[in-house]
Amino acid sequence: MNDERPRLTDAELKDFFDRLFPQGFAGPDVLAEMAPEGWEKSPLLACFHPSPEQVWREAVQMHRNLEDLIRVRREREPENPKLAPRPEPTLAAVRAAWKATPVDAPGEVTELVGLCLWDVFSDNHEVIAADGRVVDIGSFRGAGGFIADFVEGVESNGWGGDYLRFYMGTIWIGGRADLTPVYRMIFRRIQALGADWEYHFPHLFAVDLAPLKESLDPAKLEDYSPSEAFAKEQEAQERQTEKAKLQAELAESNAAARREAMDRPPPATVRAYEQVYGREPKGWPPT
Repeated sequence: MNDERPRLTDAELKDFFDRLFPQGFAGPDVLAEMAPEGWEKSPLLACFHPSPEQVWREAVQMHRNLEDLIRVRREREPENPKLAPRPEPTLAAVRAAWKATPVDAPGEVTELVGLCLWDVFSDNHEVIAADGRVVDIGSFRGAGGFIADFVEGVESNGWGGDYLRFYMGTIWIGGRADLTPVYRMIFRRIQALGADWEYHFPHLFAVDLAPLKESLDPAKLEDYSPSEAFAKEQEAQERQTEKAKLQAELAESNAAARREAMDRPPPATVRAYEQVYGREPKGWPPT
């Protein structure tokens, strides 16, 4: 992300979204684009009404993820009964507990559009207005708050009272349906305003908080001790060595993630962008 580029003002951000969705997130114009046969007949309905099989697959994946986390502690505490392996969820058990839920078309469409907007406008990506300024609706949390405030029709305060509603976008439901039609609808509207989108591949970074701690707790001259100063200098050098090692490991991890990404189909956001703009977005493929 480029922090030096000028950005739209808060009032301009509100106007930009008003023009993107003049009839709201769940207006008939939105539904006609992403679910032309109606919401209840759309494959996107599965995002909020997953089948028992989908619920089971998600439960098994969550179980395995937790087991991976617990495995390290289990090796250190093999006699701890609380860390004993647990059986995976069964499809039979999920089917026995599964119940159909009523469809709320306006609410579900609003929710899905908001989550997909977070994927496009946040997650380190950037929307660029026609005049070259960034349509910056905030950080990960701030973007969730902005979208929530826009839905509720209240003035955004930079964080949003219900930011968790859209925070992290479609991370929990993205595997339930192909979200390309939603992203395509969003990119059509962005393109209609003369705006563009830049893709940013996710990266892991190392942050050293020691300088911040030192600035908040400055040393006093009368407390100066040569031995303590030497010890702190040694500690700082060790910290820099560890930081450099961690940065090298993260750089390799990021490079490996980029290589793996190129062995898979592009993400749905990139595919939808290509279908609308007729070209790859800036930043894809990741380098």
